[in-house]
Amino acid sequence: MSTNPLSKILTLLLFTAFISACAGIQSSRDIVEGVNFELIDSDTAAITNVYLHRSANGMNLHGELQRKSKARGPIPGHLHVSLLDSQGKLIKSADVDYKRHNKQSNHSHFSISLPIKMESGSSIQITHASSERNDLEDHLKWIDATKH
Repeated sequence: MSTNPLSKILTLLLFTAFISACAGIQSSRDIVEGVNFELIDSDTAAITNVYLHRSANGMNLHGELQRKSKARGPIPGHLHVSLLDSQGKLIKSADVDYKRHNKQSNHSHFSISLPIKMESGSSIQITHASSERNDLEDHLKWIDATKH
């Protein structure tokens, strides 16, 4: 084996890329297919990179919120998440908070556990509301639409 430091670095980088690719393949197997996303942006932010995956505890929804302007800092507002059956009937809904990656970032991320298993043909509607909600708690409060 070569003792060239550049060769060692290149070998380490290739090995790291291979391990990362394998990890990506494993996680892509857990991505849920067949569930539709309806993303409703506000005037100030766009919802992006949304995906749903299976976990040991059910299904988790992930995504990002990107500020439409180049300004940095917190994006005001919250997300309203609605879970709809395959006929478009509302099953459950919740208001969700999101977090910035860091203080200099102009985008935020969200990650929530869903209270039900989403079937193929069902939909998840995510709406960004620019208004602040100071009463959002760390534990989501899902509203059951079937009981109203």
